[in-house]
This record gives sequence, structure tokens and C-alpha cells, in this order.
Amino acid sequence: MQGRMIVGLMAGSFLAAAPVAAQTTSTAPGDSAGFVVLKNQDTVATERFERRDVTWLGTLALATRKDVADTWSVVTAPDGTVPLVEVMESQKPPDPRMRARVISRARIIVKGDSVSVDQMTSNGLVTRIFPSEVGVVPYLNLSFGMLEVGLRQAQVAAKRDSLGLAVYFFNLGGGQTARGTLVQQPDGKAQLSIGEVQIDLVLAPDGRLLSAAIPAQGLKVERVQ
Repeated sequence: MQGRMIVGLMAGSFLAAAPVAAQTTSTAPGDSAGFVVLKNQDTVATERFERRDVTWLGTLALATRKDVADTWSVVTAPDGTVPLVEVMESQKPPDPRMRARVISRARIIVKGDSVSVDQMTSNGLVTRIFPSEVGVVPYLNLSFGMLEVGLRQAQVAAKRDSLGLAVYFFNLGGGQTARGTLVQQPDGKAQLSIGEVQIDLVLAPDGRLLSAAIPAQGLKVERVQ
């Protein structure tokens, strides 16, 4: 995403956007749902996502970026890895009969301990390769749908140590890899620590993310159908 892709820091990727009016969409239950991110009573982000076989598809809209949305897809593998991610940033046209304007496209290929990013913008194609960690999963700012996919895959691929379940995240908004530690409780509650950022989670037995909170930033996340 031009101006956001491969720019910034991981810790900053959990910062809140400005508030907008809440918006939700009803869909069928199962592997199709959404998230609403709230600060106090204000909605700062909305997201819809669904699963199609081994591919997860989602659309994220942030309050600070009116008429602009990020559409993402994540391909998952049986061994818990995430070999391919694609993200498209588009702007809603002024006339609904017109097509959305594509601002940028990015394809992220994860292979072993490296991540290759092909980013297409108005300035052309740029390819960058980043050193990372085996089993790294993607994260897009405020995309809890993508976070859920990553955590599900991590249950298969990640390793446990004395601190908990080790999960490595590749920040799609900055290009860095950061180590996360997931500590789960028998009642479904869990804590995900990434650097100094702690996310409180409530997980279903099948790995679905039911709710989340980032206390230090006053953010709460609700799952919607």
C-alpha cells in the first residue's frame, strides 16, 4: 500500500484510528464473520472476512481513510505456514456505476525464513526481500480477521517455550518481523504480547477469535456475524 506498505514500526501498528459511525453486515455463520474495533463508544475500524477452502478473504476499512479499503487474501498450508498473502488498496468511486480505483497492490510470498514483497503502485513495480523467521504469519494494522488466521496457523506451526506459544508476525505496514508470545488459559482467555503491546483475547475451542482488547490504547474488538 503506497505510503503504508513497508513503512513504519510494528509497535505502532496497533495504534487506533479516529472514530467513525459503527457499521456491521450480517452474514451466514461459520467461517464468515467480521470485527468491529471500538475506542470508547466510537467505531475506529470494521472488517468482514470469509474462508474459501485454503484461502481467507477479507476487507478492512479504517476511520481515518474515508472511501478507502484494504482487501486481503491469505493462503494457508496444512503445516500451519502462510505461503502467500495479497493486499489491494482501493478507493470507492464517486459514482456507484464506476469501478473502484486501485491505489496499489502487493503480493507477499513467504518461503522459509525470508519474505518477498512485490508492490505495484502508480510508480511501478518494486520488489523487496526481507529476512524473517520460519513460520512467520502476516499482520495488517487493525485487521483482527488476519490476526485470527495467523493465530490459527500458529497453533499448528509454532513452538512452545517457557514463555508460551512463540508466534512470529511480519508487519505488512512496515516490513519488520516481531516475536509474539501467546499464553492461553483453560477458560479460553489468552494474552498475546508483541514487544510492549499486550492484546487480551478470548478464543473459542476451534481457534476463532471471539473478542479482544488492547487496554493500553483503550481499544476493544467485538466479533459480529
